[in-house]
Amino acid sequence: MRSLQHLTVVGVNVCITQREVREHAMHMLGRETKNDLLPPPPDGTEIARFVMAKQGGPTAENFRLEFGKTHLSPWNKKAAKVFARSFIESGLYTSDDKNAVETAFRIHIKTLCLHYQAQVRTANAMPPTQRTIDNRQAAARRARRKTLLDHRITAAYCHEDLVGYRNIIRDMGPDGMSGDESDTRDGLKRYVIFLDEWRNPEVATWIRVFDRVFMTTKFNQVNRPKRGNWPRIRVPTTQRNAIRSGNPVPGLPRNFYNEEWLSTLDVDELEALNVQQPISLVHSQEVLW
Repeated sequence: MRSLQHLTVVGVNVCITQREVREHAMHMLGRETKNDLLPPPPDGTEIARFVMAKQGGPTAENFRLEFGKTHLSPWNKKAAKVFARSFIESGLYTSDDKNAVETAFRIHIKTLCLHYQAQVRTANAMPPTQRTIDNRQAAARRARRKTLLDHRITAAYCHEDLVGYRNIIRDMGPDGMSGDESDTRDGLKRYVIFLDEWRNPEVATWIRVFDRVFMTTKFNQVNRPKRGNWPRIRVPTTQRNAIRSGNPVPGLPRNFYNEEWLSTLDVDELEALNVQQPISLVHSQEVLW
């Protein structure tokens, strides 16, 4: 008989796989949050060509699902295999059991089908209110900050001279990451960075080194790009005074805060901020090389 400890470990691993599958599914379907719209399914001609002539079908670069059918349709079965391969090759998740990932995604397709049906019903109903639109945009911005935080924590473990900063990055949390707004120019979607007034601008230079290090994880051992989603294109804003209030994160080193902003706080606000001793914002040459 299996021990309770063994069953608990198995249960935890299943939960982790399901969570990671949901996260990767959002990436592959081009969604920032679960509230974002699902992409349209393949049309009948595409499905017929795939089923009858074995041509086309879902790919990692053009990942779509047959929402109107069962998760066991030929198209969705192929999509599950494409998904599992992309999931494993991304190297971003703890789960490495391809069969378990594929099975978990097939189950998740059922949920996505329900979401798509609700999406269609909503599209045929009244348009969303401005408040709903604003809430969705805020949730998407929050999700992008969380993704950026996860990437930077990953980068901290990629170099021995960065690993000592891992707890500082965690302490910064999503609110410590600079926010952005989507912008499309010449057909290319990018995200314009806005700085928080409470954060020291020098932190931006320091923390973007983690972004460059994270990019190295997107290449394999022969320096070829791995499959999977790449980090978003983020560019500094060209607008003057493009500073936003943001949510100040307490408990960070003093030089993570803007001194001018600190000077506006009263004694109680400073005490609540719990400012810590400053740390060096200079990276080693080995990291910068």
